[in-house]
Order: sequence, then C-alpha cells, then structure tokens
Amino acid sequence: MNHIFRLLLVMLCVTTAAGQSVELPSAFDLRDIDGHNYIGAIRDQGNCGSCYSFGALAAAESAWNRAHNLYDDRAVDLSEAFVVWSLSPLYDGMSGCDGAYLQDTMDAIVDYGAPLEADFPYTITDPGDNLHWDAPRHTFQSWYAIPTNDVETTKRVLQSIGAVLVGVNVNLEDRRFYDYEGGIFDDPYQVPEYLDLSGYLNHAVALVGWNDDPGDDGMGFWILRNSWGAEDWGENGYMRIRYLAAGVNLIGEYLIAEPWDGESVTLENNGVIDAVPWQSGGTLNAHGVDLWGGAASYVANTGSISAEALASDELATARGVYLWGGPEGSVVNAGDIAGRASSESSQAIAYAICVQGGRVENRGQLTAEAQSLSDMALAFGVWASNGTNPLEISNRGDILARADSGDTGLACGLWAVNRDSIAVTNTGVISADADDRAMGVYLAGGPVYLENSGTIVGQAEDSGCGVFVNGGSALLKNRGVIRGNQYSIRSWDNVVGVERCNVILLLETGSNLIGPVKLEGAADRLVLTGNGSEDEIFYGVESLTLADGDWSLSGDSSFGAIYVNQGRLGIDGVLAGDASVAADGILGGSGTLTGDVANAGTVAPGHSIDHLTIDGDFTQDADGTLEIEIGDGTADRLTVTGTANLAGTLLVVPDGYATGGSYTFLDANGVNGTFDSLQSAAVLHAELSGGASGSLGLDVTRNSYASLAAVHNLGLAGTLDVLRPTAEGNFADLLDRLDQALSTSQLNGYLSELTPRIHGLATTLALEDGQAGFDGLRRRMDQIDRAGIADPESEDKTAFWVETPGYHTRYESDGSYPGVHKTLYGLTVGLERGVYDGLRLGAAAVGTESHYEADNSDDKGENETLRAVLYGVWSDPQRSGGWRLGAALGAGVAELEADRSISFATRRAHSEHDGRILDAGFHGGYDWTRGNWILGPTFGFTWVQLREEGFHESGADAADLAIHSRESDSFRGVLGGRLARELTWRRTILEPELRAQWLHEFSRNTSDLKATLAAGGEGFTTSGRDLARDSLILGVGLNARLSEAISASLRYDCMLQSDSGATDHALHLDAGLAF
Repeated sequence: MNHIFRLLLVMLCVTTAAGQSVELPSAFDLRDIDGHNYIGAIRDQGNCGSCYSFGALAAAESAWNRAHNLYDDRAVDLSEAFVVWSLSPLYDGMSGCDGAYLQDTMDAIVDYGAPLEADFPYTITDPGDNLHWDAPRHTFQSWYAIPTNDVETTKRVLQSIGAVLVGVNVNLEDRRFYDYEGGIFDDPYQVPEYLDLSGYLNHAVALVGWNDDPGDDGMGFWILRNSWGAEDWGENGYMRIRYLAAGVNLIGEYLIAEPWDGESVTLENNGVIDAVPWQSGGTLNAHGVDLWGGAASYVANTGSISAEALASDELATARGVYLWGGPEGSVVNAGDIAGRASSESSQAIAYAICVQGGRVENRGQLTAEAQSLSDMALAFGVWASNGTNPLEISNRGDILARADSGDTGLACGLWAVNRDSIAVTNTGVISADADDRAMGVYLAGGPVYLENSGTIVGQAEDSGCGVFVNGGSALLKNRGVIRGNQYSIRSWDNVVGVERCNVILLLETGSNLIGPVKLEGAADRLVLTGNGSEDEIFYGVESLTLADGDWSLSGDSSFGAIYVNQGRLGIDGVLAGDASVAADGILGGSGTLTGDVANAGTVAPGHSIDHLTIDGDFTQDADGTLEIEIGDGTADRLTVTGTANLAGTLLVVPDGYATGGSYTFLDANGVNGTFDSLQSAAVLHAELSGGASGSLGLDVTRNSYASLAAVHNLGLAGTLDVLRPTAEGNFADLLDRLDQALSTSQLNGYLSELTPRIHGLATTLALEDGQAGFDGLRRRMDQIDRAGIADPESEDKTAFWVETPGYHTRYESDGSYPGVHKTLYGLTVGLERGVYDGLRLGAAAVGTESHYEADNSDDKGENETLRAVLYGVWSDPQRSGGWRLGAALGAGVAELEADRSISFATRRAHSEHDGRILDAGFHGGYDWTRGNWILGPTFGFTWVQLREEGFHESGADAADLAIHSRESDSFRGVLGGRLARELTWRRTILEPELRAQWLHEFSRNTSDLKATLAAGGEGFTTSGRDLARDSLILGVGLNARLSEAISASLRYDCMLQSDSGATDHALHLDAGLAF
C-alpha cells in the first residue's frame, strides 16, 4: 500500500532540514537483526572468476529475505552457478569463470531471476546443456546505483533493503587483503581513477553491515562478505574494512524484490531551508531536504534550500535536496538550491540535488561546491538515477558544480546513471569547473537522448569535457554551445558492460562545439542539418551525413564514409572518407578530401572561387554536375590525384562580375569519358577546351543584358549594362545574383522583378475600382422610378440610400505583367431629393478598399479611394416606364501602397503614394412595360482619371526605384439591357431581374512608368498594364419595396473581360429610405 504524506512549507523561514530523514543506529549487521540472520552461509568461489555472482546474489538474497521476512533456516539461498553458466552467455559483459561487469550481472538477475542453490548447486565445471532453466526462479523488480563514496546512502540501503554489491581493489603487490585474518582493514586506495568515478576494482564482494566506531583513525567500518570460504580467510569469511578503504565505496549497487511502497511525501517550499549537519562514524552530513523511501515523493522549491557540511577531519557530504525512493519521485526547482562541502583532511562531496527518482526539472539556480585541502573533492549540480526505469531531466536555469582539491577535484554539472532511457533537455546553462576533471553532463547506461540549445561547459586543468556518454546508444542533438578544454563531446564504448556505445551526434543551426569530439562506438554517426560551420576535429566517427542545409567543416577529421544527401557540405579542412553525393547534395569547399568521390548531385569547388582537392578518384555519373565558378580572370579548380571519370553536366556560373577569358578548371592524374552537356549562366557563353594531359579548360565570353531581355525589360536591361562594370556594394551583390540566372527566361523573370510593374498594375486596378464605383450609380439610376421612394405627387420627398458592394477578381497574366487576384470592398452612401417634374438631384460618397496579390510572386498591394459625386436623374413623370437620363460628376483621392518582391535577391521594396481622381458619367435607358413585365435597354459612358504623384520606394537598397508622376485615364462605353417582373408577396413588392451589359474601353493604354534605380544611372521606361478592351457583365438581382418608404435589393454580377482574361464576381446589397 502506498501511503501519501503531504508536507507544505508555505511562506515560512525554515532553519532546519525538512522531510523524512532516516535515523540510523551506530551499528548494523544483516546477520543479527533482533537475533536473526537474513543472509546465507559463506561459500568459496574456488578456482573460478565468479566473485560477481556471489556479491550480486548476496544483495539479491538479503533483499528477498528482508522483503518477505525470511531469516535463519527459512532464508533463501540462490544459485551462483545459474548466474555463471546460464546467464553469462546471454550478456556481452559476462564471461563465466573469467569475470563480469557488475552492471551486466545485475541486469541479468533483474531480467531472468535466479533459482535456489538446491536446484543448481555451485560448480566450477561447465555443466554443458544442463543449465536448469526449468527450475523455479526468484525475480526482482529493479536494481539501483549508489553515488561514489556515499556512506550515508549505503547505510540506509543496508538497513532498509539488503546487502550492497560493491567492488574492491585487491592490491596484487601488497597481499594484505589476500592474507587478511582479522581486525579493521585499511589502505589508501580511496580515490577514483577514471572519469566515470570508478577505479581499478578487481574483485566483487557485498557489504552486509557497518559500525560507526571510528577507532584511532577517525572513520567507521563496513562488514564485508567475501566468497573465499569461511575457514581460510578473514573473520569466518567476513572482513571489517574502513568506509573508504580499497575503493570499497566507489561503486555500490543493490536490488529490490518488491516495488517501493514507502510514504510518498510532497514538499513545497517558498521560504528558506537551511540544513543542520550531523556526525556519524567519521562523516559529517548535511541535507537541506531529506526524503527517503517514498514511492512517488515530490519536492517543489521556489524559495531557498541550502546545505553546508564544513569538516576538519571528517568525510563531508552536503546535499541541498536528497530524495531517494521509487521511480515516480521528482524534484522541481524554480528557486535556489545549494550544497557546499569542505574538509581539511578528508574527502568533500557536494550535491545541489541528489535523487533516485524519475524526474528533475530546474528553472532556477543549482549550485554544488566541494573543497578539500588534502583529499578528493567531488561536486555534482544534479546526481540522478532511476534504476531500470525511465529518467527525465530538464534544465532552463543555471546549474553550477565546482570542485577545488589539494589532491583530486572532479565536478559534474549533471550526472545521470540509469539502466533505462535517459532524456535530458537543456535550454539554460550547465557548467562544471574543477582542478583535475570536469564534465558538464555525464550520461551512463541509457539509451540516452540529449537535446541542447543552451550552454554546457566542462572546464578543468587536467581533463574537461562538455558532454560525456558512457555506454549504451545515444542521440545527442545540439543547437547550442558545448565546450570542454579536452573534449567537447566524449564517449566510451562497453566500459560498463552495456551494449555498444553508438552515438548519433546531430548538429543543427546554432551549434557551436568548442573542443574536439571523440567517440568510441563501432557505428558512431555525425549528422548535420540546418546551417553552420565547425572547425573542431572528430575522432572515431564512422560516418558523416549532411541531411540538409549548408555546413562547412574545417578540422582534420577522418570518417569511414561521407554522405551528402541534401544541401551543401564544404570541405575546408582535411577530411578523410569515401564520399557519396546524392541528387540534392552539393560537395564544395577549399580543402582536401582523402578518399573516392561518387557524384550523382553537384560538386562545386570553393564557397566562391577556390580550389578543392580530391585525394582519390572522382566519378561523376549521368545525373551529376560539376559546377565551376568564374570571376574576373580566375576560376574554380578541381584537383583529382586519381582518375576523373566524367559524365553528366558541366555547369559554368559567374562569381561576381565575370567578363570572360580562358581557364583551367580540372587537373587529374587521368581523365576517362567526357561531359554529356555543357551549360552556363545566361550571361555567359562557354566552350570546353583541352589542355595538358589530364586537364580541362574553358573559353568564356559575356552576353549583355539587352541581348537577352524581352521587350518589356529592354529599358531596364540597357541601364544595367551601363552600370554593371562599376557596380559596388549591395548593388554589385544584386547584379551578382541576377547573373546567376541559368536561362534567358529565368533572367527575364529576374529583370521583371526589378521593374515597376507592381505600380503599373496598381494604376490599372485603381482605375477599375473607380469604374466599379460608377456601376453602383448606374444601378441607382435604373431603379429610381420604381423604388417606392419617388412619389410623383410629392416632388419634395428626400431619400437616403446605401450600397455595400464586394468584388473578387482574377486577372490572367498578359506576358509582361503577372496574373493577380484582387478583393474589393466598398461603401456608397447617397442622399437625393425630388426637385421638379421627375428630376431628382443627389450627392453620394463612394469609398473603396482593394487588396491584391500576384500569382507567382510575393508582389502585393492595397488601394484605397474616397470620392464625392454629384448626380442627377430624370425619369418620365407621366408613366412608370419610359425614358430616364442621368449624369454624375465626381472627384476624390486615392492612396496606393505596394510591396515589390525581388525574390532572387531576397529583398522587398515598399512604397506609399497618393493620387487624385476625377470622374464623370452619363447614363440613360428606356423601359417597356407589359403587365408586370419590364424590358429596357441601357446605355452610357463613364470616365475616370487618376493623377499619381512621384514617389520613392524603400527597403531594397540599390534596387529601390524612384517613380515619376503620371496621369492615366479610363473612358468606357456601356450598352446593355434588363428584364424584370414585378410580383406582390403579402405587402411586399418584389422585382426579380436579369441584367446584361457590354462595356467597351476607348482608352485602354495606361501611361508608361518612368523609373530610376536608387543605384543611379539614367532612367528607364516600363509599359503600363493595359485595361481590358471589352467586358461582358451578366447579373441577377432582386429588388424589394418593403413599404412606401423602405426599399432594398440584392444582386450578383459576373464580369468577363477580354485581353486580360479577368473574371470578376460581385455581390451588391443596398437599401433606401424615403422621408
């Protein structure tokens, strides 16, 4: 049963440690708990290196016995022979009588369990196939690791769970361990030798108890259980050994037989917690928060938690937060947590957070500082493990570990050891600084996933490593900074007895490695994506893959194979490996590639004009391209020390202003075949020429822009031809990009983007918007004598009316101008009054707003118009049908805003300018009525004039244009008719109608645009976009007279235009009120 206890610290200033710490006795022995023995008898491993099985099964037996309260004669005794002969063949790190890694041994016991000794008695003789897989087995939940030289945690495990599997250093020269007969053993081997904090531990044993009696040398002792028999060694097969002697506490591991079921504590702190240290057996301990044994305990801190252990002679251990328990335990910090330990003559070990649980999240500050004047100092910002369960760690704050020692100092920002997955995400800072060894992040076991977009640093005088991976597969994804003064990233392979340590190192945009990379797996991979450069050396990486983007490598690295799948890889150092360039890949750079190159994509020496050397054979297949850049008197060069096997395409492009010349571009030891085709940029004309044996050359001349330009680009092309030779700065950059066009059509597309065509288009659309405003007035004149608001017997009635049109128009390309789609919304408000004998006079305000976007570019704009119109209409006062005649005169303003996209140069020019509008119109018609039917022709004309001021673009630097003022007109004739029928529904008079109109444009040519580049030069002229010659409008509508004073109508029109191929859909809603 899982009991949940909740401890809240809210807005309190706490001056003592918080949580549920464990009160330990001064002595403990699994052989004598209330007079009962929870562990089996000592046995002799004999002439077989099977110590690992005895040590591991001592931990297993005692954990099982304690969990099930089995002791003395009822205690289980498990089979070491099953571990040695049945389980060893299943694990790479286990070798029967030739020893095993402790981690693999524990994995095997958790994976398969073990039968009783009685079912498979111990033997040093290979039993063959008689491996007793059919015997019942005792199984275990998980196994866990204990931090280095962690006396306190080891004691708690012994008391609460069972024996601890450890390794010791049996000194082969000093036989004191071999010859031990009694007393308290001590030796100076107490400091780890390796970065994983292990040492030369050559014998596995188990710890079964302790005694805090410090004796003359100031430190307590463990009770060590050996496997060398009970009669010929030690105190009946046991040893009393000082807490740190012979490296006995460097590695500790234990098993659990049942799930964690202790009280789950939730502790939330936003105050201040300061630890109170305590002494025990020559150790000084301080825990700010101490939670032990909970199945799913949780610590959340937004305040301050601090632990300090300041010792003179004792082993000092300080932990800001100590949470030890089940796999769901977690620590979340958004405040400050610190652990500080110091000792004058013994070791000092500090942790900000020490957790056995499933999750650590830091958004605040974690600090661990350890100092020893004469012994080892260890500092861990975070130490985390979760056994055979997943472990997740995220950091968005700062983690700092610092170790200062007169002997050996090691600091680690994040230390994670796990036998299941480890997932680490860092967007903050993780930093370790030490005298001797430092690791920003240490990850062991796994599989491992690390994603870094922050900063990870390991800085030490001896060995500093940013990220260290120890065993297991790993995916390391970096788009931040990883720095180490020895290695930025380091991996060991198979040193802890797990599967091969194969690392996938994924570098993304923003990645910055400071320090070499050394990977020791059998199939390590470097994968590049995004954009970046790296000048560090990569050791031991079997393959390099460019997945996408643009990367440059300038170190001296060797890869088994290089794959350029997509994007551009620049070889700017000395790289080794056979390279394959796929269809979407580009291989370039100015360094040396030692190996053969197979090109099915593009090989382009340099980043601009430069020299690439292939120290091997170069083979280009039919789909491959060799791209050569030429400049002013120089060109790319490809040197092949082997044979160049040629096929595919030779592509010649300019780098800067290329005037032409003769160039050698290929030197090889031998040439086989030839290129299938020779292509060049549109502004270049290239021919292949032979040279000395094994070399090839090019003869190149330059084409003018004008010789390639289409009619609508000729003016601009001529100006650019004059400016090109002396172009500088961003104007030169613009023209360099223009010169990259590979065909005449592409070049003309680029030139079109430099012309003011968007402004010519804006003018045409503004004229169309003006004509659309007159369309509403024509409809008003057509319905004026039937709207129910003109009473023939009351000349002085006034009418207010409003119309809200909406248009969506699609224009096709006309060759020089792109296709475009436009959306227009408008509002027309009018007021009119009958004055005399069928004559009504009125005034209206017409506002429109249109937005448009080009189809195949990012050109877009917005036109706004506001006009005032005076109008009059006369209708035959003697009849409901008959003649009607109307005229209108207006004036207004326009605001035109446009964005011109220059996509090939990734620039955008923005402009805003004003214009003035004058317009006039005449409209007439005649209605024949027969019963309720109405048939009537309509005719008229409209004239709209737009006068635009001169203006300057901004945002595109040298490509900005200055546009001169200009004036454009639209004069349109209208001829049409309508068919309607008047119906009565209840008290409402309805009039559905069909309309058709033909519009003819008499002034379709808008004014040319005169423009000048901001870069200078003479101005050039670009033709405006012509208006459509003829248009056909087909419409359907419904007029409704709701009362004598109120009318409304709804209409839909479709307009089809010639020449421009435009299709226009319009919806109109209007209403009138007479009073």
